[in-house]
Amino acid sequence: MAQEELSIIAEPRDWLPLALPGTEGVSVKVYKVDEANRTVVLKARFDPGSRMPRHQHHCRAIAYTVSGEWAYDEGSFAPGALAYEMFGNDHIPFSEKGTEMFITFVSDTDQFLDNDLPDGSTLHLGLPWFKALEGATLEQYQKLDQMSLVEIHPKKRIAA
Repeated sequence: MAQEELSIIAEPRDWLPLALPGTEGVSVKVYKVDEANRTVVLKARFDPGSRMPRHQHHCRAIAYTVSGEWAYDEGSFAPGALAYEMFGNDHIPFSEKGTEMFITFVSDTDQFLDNDLPDGSTLHLGLPWFKALEGATLEQYQKLDQMSLVEIHPKKRIAA
């Protein structure tokens, strides 16, 4: 097996508290961003009572619940449950009790997630944003200008 065919990624990694509109109480650890295959692998943690903004998928997402409980429009997930989400999925994930999940995003393009903003525009999380968080320490993360790594679109986009 060639070395580039295998990535061994060990803990510990710092939890990075998201600093984007509507993401209070949500943290991530971005383990791997494979730009050639348009794949992102991360862990997400929701503090009790936290939620993400409504968002649309421009990718497939596979979310495995490690601990706690979380839910969105389509259902709820306990430890061991798996959510398999397709392009166009539109929902608001939240957790009343807190949760930790392992997520893989796979896209056919460089598009991943659009978060709805209160003014009707959308904040797009694409490869540059995920790449900047890959393996970042908390200290590195705190120095990032996250808004320079995202795109703002004037209205909601249809997932292709």
